[in-house]
Amino acid sequence: MIRFRLDGRPHCLPETWAELTGPQLLSAAPYLAADTVANRLAVVRAWCPKVRERDVRRLTPDQLWDLCAQVGWAWKLEQAGLTEFAHRGRTYLVVEPNLTDAVLVEYAMASVYFHLFARPKAPQATALDQLVATLCRPAAAGVDENDPAWDGQRRERYNGKLAEARAKELADLPLSLKMVVLHRFLAAERFIQRNYQDLYEKPAPQPEGPPAAAGPAPKGDGTQVLEILAELAETGTYGTYEQVCHTRLHTVFFNLAKKARRRREAEKQS
Repeated sequence: MIRFRLDGRPHCLPETWAELTGPQLLSAAPYLAADTVANRLAVVRAWCPKVRERDVRRLTPDQLWDLCAQVGWAWKLEQAGLTEFAHRGRTYLVVEPNLTDAVLVEYAMASVYFHLFARPKAPQATALDQLVATLCRPAAAGVDENDPAWDGQRRERYNGKLAEARAKELADLPLSLKMVVLHRFLAAERFIQRNYQDLYEKPAPQPEGPPAAAGPAPKGDGTQVLEILAELAETGTYGTYEQVCHTRLHTVFFNLAKKARRRREAEKQS
């Protein structure tokens, strides 16, 4: 434990994920998406509810940073390069960084589970297990990476029912491993919004009539990607609903961002 004093009053902070209790994890969940001073301070307050606001307000900027630095480990993972892990006799392959091997449906479901886990009111602890089970799956059988027809997928095909069952098995997975998967998902979220910013940029209002629909700006419940999936299935761009589900995430988002950019350019010229 990390021990410190504010105005002569002693306080303690967990120093590793192993020292964290379930309620402490859930109280920190809404702030893990971004490493900022404000989020660090919110975590300090969540883990040290007896810290008085007046003591915090008296801190100099340097003292405030020193306090926030005590919880910085929550955003820094030693196992960030993890590719697989074993649990209860089964080996799980971890989704690749930036979700480069992910399909649209697993990203959509991971988004929903993250928002269930990290919502400010009534966060769901089990949603973290569901997120892990969605993004981490056993190796696909019969993979031949030298086969020209290989689709590049090493993990078995995503199956929602299997993921739900495995989420229960993963409940006792070490928290440090769960956090590696969570942070990988969050890093991918930042990568996606940065590289497909044309899709996320809101179009300028039109002179007459309502503004055009915006790109997939994140919703409070994370269901926006599921809506995109359904819309693509209706247009048949990538085939049936099932085929859209298992289309590469980055293939879909690259094409959607390109279309959004061309549409925006055409609007400027008109």
